[in-house]
Amino acid sequence: MEHLLWKSIMVNGSIIKFWRQSILENYIETISKEGFDLYHFDCECWDRNTCLKELGETLGFPDYYGMNLAAFNDCLSDIVPDNEGMVLIFKNFDKFNERCKDTAYHVLGIIQDNSWRLLVGNRKKLIAFIHSHDPKMNIKSLGALPVLWNNEEWLDKSRGI
Repeated sequence: MEHLLWKSIMVNGSIIKFWRQSILENYIETISKEGFDLYHFDCECWDRNTCLKELGETLGFPDYYGMNLAAFNDCLSDIVPDNEGMVLIFKNFDKFNERCKDTAYHVLGIIQDNSWRLLVGNRKKLIAFIHSHDPKMNIKSLGALPVLWNNEEWLDKSRGI
């Protein structure tokens, strides 16, 4: 049986955390080979407005996109990837999470909800990789699904804790 990275990720939800850059890069390379489109975001200086603006621009949302969380949900739910699926890669997510915890959480929740909708409706996948410089970054569960560290960094000791 063929091992596919996306399957091992989505067993516990579609959002996965990374601390080490090298591990994130390995996951990006592997999932790209599985046919996923990649969308990169640098969250270093994001606030609520810059987050929603950049998400809309990078994902090619229509002109009527209202740059609020409801509009983000609506426009994201309209996307059906041409290929296997899409991965949203959020670098420096910990910085955005520190500044705008509620918005960061809701953005991830919207991604998680749309991931399941897309998988069931179109058999396409939506996954988010979130990179953190904080090895202790904790994000509360999205619905019933936890936001976990990747397999290589799952144990605290693998993140130097």
